[in-house]
Amino acid sequence: MRPTRFHTPFRPFFKPLLRLVIPAFFGAFSLCNIGGFSPAGILSAVLFLLILCFFSLCRKKEEARAGSLPRRFGTVCSLLAALYTLFYLAAEHKNLTGGFDSRLFRLGFVAATAAGLFFLFSACCRLLMLLLSAKGHPAAPSESSPFGPRKAALCFFLLLLCWLPWFLYDYPGVMTPDSLSQFSQAAGLSPYSDHHPLLHTLLIQALYRFGFSLTQNVYFGIACYTAFQMCVLAGVETFCLSALARLGAPRILLGCWLAFWGLLPYNGIFAVTIWKDVLFSAFLLLYALCLLLLLLPETPEGGRAGRRIPRPALLALLFASGWLSCMMRSNGPYVFLFLAPFLLLAFWRKNRAAAYLHLAALVLALIVKGPVYDSLGVEKPAFTESLSIPLQQVARVVSEGRPLTQEQEELIGQVVDVSLIPEYYEPSISDPVKALVLYNNADYLESHRGEFFRLWLELGLAFPRDYAEAFIDQTKGYWFPAPAGLTVNEGISPNELGLAWPHLLRGQIPVKISELLLKMPDFLPLYGLLWSIGAYTWAALFFFAYQFLYGQRRYLLLYLPAFGTILTLLLATPVSSDLRYAYPLILASPLLFTVPLCLRRPPDR
Repeated sequence: MRPTRFHTPFRPFFKPLLRLVIPAFFGAFSLCNIGGFSPAGILSAVLFLLILCFFSLCRKKEEARAGSLPRRFGTVCSLLAALYTLFYLAAEHKNLTGGFDSRLFRLGFVAATAAGLFFLFSACCRLLMLLLSAKGHPAAPSESSPFGPRKAALCFFLLLLCWLPWFLYDYPGVMTPDSLSQFSQAAGLSPYSDHHPLLHTLLIQALYRFGFSLTQNVYFGIACYTAFQMCVLAGVETFCLSALARLGAPRILLGCWLAFWGLLPYNGIFAVTIWKDVLFSAFLLLYALCLLLLLLPETPEGGRAGRRIPRPALLALLFASGWLSCMMRSNGPYVFLFLAPFLLLAFWRKNRAAAYLHLAALVLALIVKGPVYDSLGVEKPAFTESLSIPLQQVARVVSEGRPLTQEQEELIGQVVDVSLIPEYYEPSISDPVKALVLYNNADYLESHRGEFFRLWLELGLAFPRDYAEAFIDQTKGYWFPAPAGLTVNEGISPNELGLAWPHLLRGQIPVKISELLLKMPDFLPLYGLLWSIGAYTWAALFFFAYQFLYGQRRYLLLYLPAFGTILTLLLATPVSSDLRYAYPLILASPLLFTVPLCLRRPPDR
């Protein structure tokens, strides 16, 4: 005889509630741990109830759309949440141990925080994707567009007008030590070097000489280059707005992106800063736009929806922007090498010419930067410039006082005084250690690469935690949302070239306005995220996943130039968080965040 089972009216309600209560508990635990809230405080109960309501809302939204969810919806959202959780733990794990001395308790505290973060990130990703996908399917791209020549010209000059105050304030342009080094070469005061891209130096030289020949004024000559750079940036951004308008992007969104480029202070300051990174970012965005137009489907008339540029001109623009991207920064060829197999796969059946031109631009850049520069006697960048991460990892091991064998210590001692390494090592910037190597015996390091590679491997196997910590400290600004370590500069830095900041806008008012604009991200919630490189990386990953689930997957190719840039930074960044190094991702964010909303799968798929 079977035992009697008692059915209560609470049983159907209890199970689903339990599935929400456990994730909500861990979510509240993680937020209390991160925020430093006391578990005994009333705020912990408020957090728990809010998270419980939030999870309940997410579950209801998902159940209501269960029949229309794309395949792998749950898997993709879970993977994205796991990636965000991994990034958060890697960057903040030292602050999430609860202050315990016991390894077991520390591990348990971190594990519980990880579980809570995963549940929170997963719910946020699911809900946001459901809300975005609930919007109506946009109209298909077409040749006709509300963004005509007049509006394009208006946007172009509006951007220049927004940047004009920065141009006048920083006249003739922001010049840091890197800029001054290139100007010294452009003015014939020092020999050419490819430490900073020679093509960029020659461009500065040509525009400087043009302006100087007209007025015999050094600052006017420099300002000619700055004006040229502003026009290039404004032109590429206007082209991007035009392309997004043809894809059906709402006018209000286009206006937001125009304000993003024109009014966000660092965009205006970068527009007048004489750096290779600015033009590199512009050319890389232009290259992505060319890819977008080539990926658009053909119209019945034989053209391509959303573009009016003839195919030969578009291919020429693709090649030119690709070659210039490879020439404008040392990691450019590596970005294009990363992109090559994906582009070949995307264009092999159709538009094969685009794949050939991509390879041609890469090969031509390597030839120019290699044999051609060698034949002209152009100095190459120091070998140590490419060793930021390995040098930091070895320096971390030495700084932590780890035991070295006599052979290892002697090998390091051939390059630098081992006792000086702890003094020079800084976790977030490799320049001090690189300078220590460069001004001692960098030639020995270059001539004994194999031995030092073995040393790097041996120390990594012996002290993997130190290597991991050094890598995290050196790169976390690019994959974890936090304030950027380095943002912008002003005017002309002190130098021995006789250049001084003219200060066209005198008085304290311009200075105070500039200070206020640059301090606002420190105290304005949400606005500060616009200054965080990691926030752009997380957002790009989210829209990449959204495009994978709801969009046409061939457009995932558009994200790869920006992702390739971030990956090269993870391999060789000299600074843990510098806006200019990640500027290709930031500049292209309007394209990357808008395309998934416009180029979605047809409703019947």
